Amino acid sequence: MKNSTLLIILLLFFPLFTKAQDVNLSQPTIAESEVPQAVLTNQDTLFPGGFISEWQLQKGFDATDDKAVRYISKFEEDGNPGSSASYLTDGTLIFHSEYMEAGTIPETVRLKLQFDYKDFDVKYADFITVYFPEREIYRVHLRKDTSVKHAFYDINGNEIPEKALPIEIILFDR
Repeated sequence: MKNSTLLIILLLFFPLFTKAQDVNLSQPTIAESEVPQAVLTNQDTLFPGGFISEWQLQKGFDATDDKAVRYISKFEEDGNPGSSASYLTDGTLIFHSEYMEAGTIPETVRLKLQFDYKDFDVKYADFITVYFPEREIYRVHLRKDTSVKHAFYDINGNEIPEKALPIEIILFDR
């Protein structure tokens, strides 16, 4: 009985003695006034009429690096939400991403998904165009029960291993 009481007390107070690391995986939202003019100009030129819902700033490659890596715009394109574009500070477009419903994923990719991930549900995809070197990639969001996974495919339906992805996509995906 004494051991049970001690165990209950320890279990009740144990959470007070532990500290979890607080990790914020989302990029901070910034005001448009903080975005370099070259980036704003290219956004207007490349995506005219796109309604920008927010700007994000992605800094560095890890938590200790404050060097700005890129500016990300989240916008509607042709009235459809779910587009984003990523720019370097000098205005160079790195990639453009468009949201796709699961039913609009091209058949070549859908057939491979059905074979490669038959136990997963396809939720949606992002069609990503990387500009240097130019590549088109589908990032497919998969779900099985409570687990979520991303799979990457080229336009011909070939799965791309995560190790072979451009660094821009790896940063975008974290």
